[in-house]
Amino acid sequence: MNTTGKENKKITLLGFCHGAIPVVTEIANELFGCNFFDIVKNIEVKTPDRAYQRADLNFSIHKDSQYDFHPNENNYFFGVLDSHIKYILYHYFKRFHEIQKSRYINMIHPSSYFAGSSEKENGFLLEPLCVVSSFCKIGFGVTVKRSSSVGHHAVLEDFATINPGVKISGNVQIGEGATIGTGATLINNITIGKHTLIGAGSVVTKNIPAGVIAYGNPCRVIRKNERWAKASERLSSMLDNKKPE
Repeated sequence: MNTTGKENKKITLLGFCHGAIPVVTEIANELFGCNFFDIVKNIEVKTPDRAYQRADLNFSIHKDSQYDFHPNENNYFFGVLDSHIKYILYHYFKRFHEIQKSRYINMIHPSSYFAGSSEKENGFLLEPLCVVSSFCKIGFGVTVKRSSSVGHHAVLEDFATINPGVKISGNVQIGEGATIGTGATLINNITIGKHTLIGAGSVVTKNIPAGVIAYGNPCRVIRKNERWAKASERLSSMLDNKKPE
C-alpha cells in the first residue's frame, strides 16, 4: 500500500499497549489524516493507568474472535512496540486470521530522513527526528524510535527495536528481534546477535552474541536473555489454539 498520501481513513492495530497506541495513532493521523482506529486484541490486557486516546481520534476495541477481518484490506499495523510482542502478534494473526506481511503499512514521520538507496520491508515505524542513511536494509516489523540515527550499510533484521537516541555507525548488523536500549552507541562494523538486548547508554565496540543481555561502557555480556524463550513458549501455546485467559 502506498503510504505517501493521506488516503487511509481507518487503520487496524493488532495488539494493545497503552504506551504504543498514542505514538502510533498520532503519527498515523499526521501522515494519513486517519481519525479511526480499530484495536484488535488477542488476549486481555490490564486497563491503562494513563491517557492513551486523543479526544479527536476514534477508537474501537475488539477481541480477535469477534472482529471482521476483511480479506482485501491492507491497513494493518502493530499496537505494540516491543520486539518479542510484535513477533508473537505477527505469527498469531498470520495463523488465525491470514494477515500476511504484505498487508502491513509503513509509517515514516515527515521530520525523519530515510535515504533513497535504502530498502525497507512492511510494518516499519520511523518516529520523529530520525535518520536512516544510505544503503541500509530494514526488515519486517522494525521500529526506530525518536532521535535515533542508523548509519550507512546497516542491516536491521525483522522485529528489531531501536530505542530513543541510539547512534548506530556504518556497516552494523542488528539481528532479528534484538533491542537496542535508549542512548546506546554502536561503533562501525559490528554485529548484534538475534534476540539480544543492549542496555541503555551502552557503548558497543565489538560483536555481541545472540540471546544475551549486555550493557556497559564498554558493553559486555551479563547474562542470557530469557525473554525470548518465554515468548516462544507463549506463542507455541497460542498456535496450539490454547490461548491464555
